[in-house]
Parts: sequence; structure tokens; C-alpha cells
Amino acid sequence: MDDLEDVRDMLPPEANVDEIRYEASNIIVYTNSKEFFLDNSDAVQEIVSELKKRVEVRPSSKLFKRPEVAKDALKEEIGEDAFDEVIFQPSLGKMLLRVEKPGEVIGKGGDRLHEIKRKTLWSPQVERVPAIESKVVNRARELTVEDPEFRREFLDDVGKKIRLNKSVGEEWIRVSALGGCRQVGRSCFLIQTEESNVLLDAGINPSAESGEPENFPYLNAPELDLQQLDAVVLSHAHMDHCGMIPYLYKMGYDGPLYCTEPTRDLMIMLTLDYIGLAHSEKAKAPYDSSHIKKAVKRTITPEYGEVTDITPDMRLTLKNAGHIIGSSLVHVHVGEGLHNLLYTGDYNYDSTEMLREADTDFRRVETMITESTYGGRDSEQQPRKEANKKFLSKVKQTLNKGGKVIVPVFAVGRSQEVLGLLADEMERDYFDYPVYIDGMIKDVNALHTAYPEFLSNKVQKKVFQEDNSPFLQENVETIGSHREREEVYDSGPSIILTTSGSLTGGPVLSYLENMAENERNTMIFVGYQFEGSLGRKIQEGVENVEINGKNVDIELDTHTVSGFSAHSDRQQIINFSKNLRSTPNRILCNHGEKSSCFSLASSLHKILDINTSAPKNLESIRLN
Repeated sequence: MDDLEDVRDMLPPEANVDEIRYEASNIIVYTNSKEFFLDNSDAVQEIVSELKKRVEVRPSSKLFKRPEVAKDALKEEIGEDAFDEVIFQPSLGKMLLRVEKPGEVIGKGGDRLHEIKRKTLWSPQVERVPAIESKVVNRARELTVEDPEFRREFLDDVGKKIRLNKSVGEEWIRVSALGGCRQVGRSCFLIQTEESNVLLDAGINPSAESGEPENFPYLNAPELDLQQLDAVVLSHAHMDHCGMIPYLYKMGYDGPLYCTEPTRDLMIMLTLDYIGLAHSEKAKAPYDSSHIKKAVKRTITPEYGEVTDITPDMRLTLKNAGHIIGSSLVHVHVGEGLHNLLYTGDYNYDSTEMLREADTDFRRVETMITESTYGGRDSEQQPRKEANKKFLSKVKQTLNKGGKVIVPVFAVGRSQEVLGLLADEMERDYFDYPVYIDGMIKDVNALHTAYPEFLSNKVQKKVFQEDNSPFLQENVETIGSHREREEVYDSGPSIILTTSGSLTGGPVLSYLENMAENERNTMIFVGYQFEGSLGRKIQEGVENVEINGKNVDIELDTHTVSGFSAHSDRQQIINFSKNLRSTPNRILCNHGEKSSCFSLASSLHKILDINTSAPKNLESIRLN
């Protein structure tokens, strides 16, 4: 661990160093010099070029101005109305500015931000405020800035562990399947080398009964020792990938969690909601809010494309997966060129209303673990344009005959895709019926307005314009109570976007209970229906179901539009695999029903002439 001394030796005397610390894989220099704080780019660039480490200069406590003085200077520079909130973190030398329009605060080429630094002598960080008021998003963001003193010490400790020089004998790497193999749900993989243990995802099985063993990954597998776990990487925030992350911290894990900022915020929202739903159903969640807080305080959020050391012999790179906002393809480089693993999580190799297509620019990939949700031979999805036409045609047909359209959607992803399509119709004045959103959709919409840089160029522009934002249309109304739902039941033609997407719970069951026996109404499935879920049963033609102890006849029309999926279909997975900058030597197929995993593995073997398989849960595979 000579990095800190190397940096100190390379800094000029005028740097007037107060302290040098690790911040996970980064190095932070705290300076007592105003001049060096404001102008250090040449010195820092020389160090970065020499050591290949990221270095940042921040003010020491002897330098920055008192918060009240800094806030006055901030008001003078950008105006009191330019920011919603200022959070000072003295232990980190940072000042967090929460603003509605970051571009105006940052300025052209960052000139305004530099002026803020000059006047306050704090290191400013800018965060966009959601355009939609959401208590859930606010609560999530509160958690991200709690206890900066703890975070300073934690990140320094992470940095020291990353740089430990361990003795290396035989170099090897293996991966163990702890969930999500030959099934959709409870995704979880463990990567191990002689030096490191890293977990990829830890989800629940949405279609399993609460509390049943098959609801959770095999976290009691002999390979997994939470006390020896070095890092956890979360690909994206759907409950089948993130639902058990807080449980790891409950059971003794105390290390870092790596994911993007939107994924972190969504994980907070969804896991808090999971606890609330469990309580409302008089069930017991496997963790409580204190364990979510513990996870958040230890979360590190690399940007897409940023190479981050996470253990002494592993480097992590996250890239856009195109699945939901903030979703990541997880690339792990092991050793000095020993092995490169790509874990796709869930991904979409097709541009959509909200997101760009999954990234294929990986210099080296020896092993790929790919999802197989729609990997079966009969799983080809409609092209998006055809899906849009089919969906809108069915919607308008139902509305014209006086019916209502129920669209079961997951709060994250599919709901925003459908809303974006409807917003386009509203913008062209083709559509003036009310659109009701129920469940957590409003809160997730709010989060999308806070992170437009993760969205497609088209939607980014609309969010910046605000008047055209798909999330701020006048026709869209949020429903949040039983009384408001009753008003919707009795109202005229409308569209209802409601959770949950596979009818395993949530407000969709109330709409189904009260509207299923009216043949003028339509239910349109736009997402994957888990095996065993109520959604799958209705999709397959069941005529009577039990909801809240009541028998309900399914008289409404049911329709499936596959092209809205946030997952790659079979051909897209094949195309993604062929178009990777580096063709893998081995592909493991997971996250699909058994037949889909086997079918996809067989096809990829024939097409690419490489080793493929569909491992079982609890199977371990040596990769080198």
C-alpha cells in the first residue's frame, strides 16, 4: 500500500497537504492551500498518468468557509432560487447542491462550478431534483447522505483492503450458481479466486409464496461465507435481483455494494416497499429498514465505463444494459489478464422508448453469463413498432366501445415504456382519455426525471424541456387510495397502469376483482408472467380465479403484446453475443425457464462454436 506515499512524493510543495486518504479505489488529497485547491489539474494529471489511479483534490477543514458563509456566497453566485437544498459534509470536504437545472449551475465547461469553488472553498457536487414530488424518492435520497463521517472511514478501509498484497499461489477462478439457474427469480452468483469472493446480485423469487425456501437464493451454500465476502455487485433494481441485498447485511456482511446511482435509489424504494407489503399481508419480511440503511451507507456508485478496483485481483466495469434505468452489464477483470467475465443481469439489445440498447464494447470476455428469459425457440418478440401499433389498436378499440384498459406493469421499466408511448399519442393530440397510474409508478417516474442522463436521447430532451416530458402529461393522474380506485371503477373509458406486473399482489388485484366480469374491459399483458403467477394463469386462459377470498369470473378480454419486454429475445441475445467486441469462449445460460435455458445454450453452441451450458443452482464451474 505505497500509493499514498507515492502521491505525497509527487505533489509539489505548494500543495500544502493536510491529509491523503483512500476513498475506495480513488485517492483523495486534502489541501490547506486555496491556490492548489482551485488550480491542481497539471499536478493531478501527472500523478494519474504515472500511477494509473484516480486522484481528487478537496479542501481541508482549515480551508473551507463556514457553511452559513458558504451558503451566502452560493446565493450571491447563482441566486437563492437556483438550488433546493445544500448539504455540507465537512468530513469529506464536499458540498452537495440539489438543484432543478444542473446545467445552469455547472455552467459552460464547468466555469460556474469553478466560481462556486472559488467563493466557498468547498468541493461542490451537483444532484438533480426530481421534477415530480415524491416522498419515497426524498426518503431514498436522505439515506444516501446519512453519516458522512462513517462513510469517510468506511471508504478508506475499503481502499486499504483493495490494495492488500496477498500471497498468490495457483491462479484460478470459479463461479457458483446460488439462484436464478433454470428459473426466473432469486438471481445470485458467487465469483471466487484464491484472493477474492464477490457476489453478483441477490434477489427473491417473485412467484414463490412468501417465506418459502424457494423464494430466496442459496445463501447457506458452503461456498459462501459472508464474513469472507469482499464485495457485492448489483446489476439492477428489480426484486428478483436486489430483493435480498439488505438480508446480506442483516446476516453479517459488512462490505461494499457496487451499483449505479439510479439502481441504488430504486433498491431503497423497492426493498422498503417490500417490507411494507409484507406487513400489510401480516407476513414477516426477511429484514427491516435498518438493514437497508446499512447497505446504502456502504454503496459505491461507479459511472458507466469507469474501471474500479473492487478486490486485490478484480476490477469492475459497469456498462448500460438497456433493461431499466441504471441497469448494468457487469464486467469483471480478474488478475493480470487471467480471466474476464461478463454477467449480463437482464438486458435489452434493442433501443426502446426510454433507453438505449445494451453496450457491446468489451475488449475482452472469456466467459459470459447471459439471461435466457425469452431464449426459447418460440420466444421471438414482436418488433417494437409492431408492438406499439398492436397495443394502441387494442387500447383504442376498447376505449371506443366504452371499456377500460388494465395494463399490469412492474413499477420500474415497463410502466415508463408504456407511459412514454401514450405520451407520444397525447402530444400528437391523438388521445385525450385519462391515464391512471397506481402503485409505486409515480415515485419511479419521479426518479427517472432525476437521472435523465441514463435515458434515451429522445426522452432526455423532453425531460429537459419539461413541457413535453412524458412524466408530466396533464392526462396522467395518480391513484393512491381505495376511495380513488372506486371512483375509477365508476368512471368512463380510461387506461390504468398498475402494479404488480405479474398479478402477484398490489393494486392490480383490486382492479381485476372489480372489473374482470365486464366484457367491455381489456387486460393487456406487456411483460413476462412468471411461471405459477396469477398473471400466467390468466394469460393461459383460466376462466375463474380467487381474489381476496372471492371467486371472480374472467370475462374481460385478455391480450398479450410481447414487444414491450425489457428483455432481449432469443434473436437479440444471439445478435448481442455475435456483436460483442470480444467473442466469449464460454457462455452460461441462466434466468429463464429450464427449456429456454437449454434451447438458448444449444443454439449459441451451434452458432458460435463455443462451450455453452445451462447450469443448475448450486453448481460450481471452474473458469480457467
